[in-house]
Amino acid sequence: MLLREYTSGDKDKCIEIFQSNYPQFFDKDELSLFINWLDHQSDNDVSYKSPTYSDSEKDAYFVIELPENRIIGCGGFYIVKDQHEARLAWGMIHADFHTQGYGTALYNYRKEAIKKEWPGYTIVLGTSQHTYPFYEKMGMRVTTMIKSGYGTDLDRYDMTQ
Repeated sequence: MLLREYTSGDKDKCIEIFQSNYPQFFDKDELSLFINWLDHQSDNDVSYKSPTYSDSEKDAYFVIELPENRIIGCGGFYIVKDQHEARLAWGMIHADFHTQGYGTALYNYRKEAIKKEWPGYTIVLGTSQHTYPFYEKMGMRVTTMIKSGYGTDLDRYDMTQ
């Protein structure tokens, strides 16, 4: 398993990962936001807009690659310096590879990258009712829950560590 920075050549595989997790983990309206995030990662002239995104000090995005160039996960973060926060963004593992430790590896990789470059920053994230228990196991705690916050029957859980 290799964790590395995202490149524009990874876009189709990341979209495939997103689609493997739809509709349980994502709302249909989120695909266009995700594609915009990917475009922003490979071209800083592409601005990223979403309901929760703030102008960031830095964006970072990574992929999990298995042998034979099989990308099975992706996730990143962005830094909001004035709030002293590192916000996890668009973390996902292909549905065929859930519960095999890849999500934990991706979380830990992002956490360590944040701790190294931005020590003392609070790690925050928004996730759904389907994945917040995973992040609780990682040591995060729920701060807010918004019923249908991401779409019909997709509740939003804001978390912090």
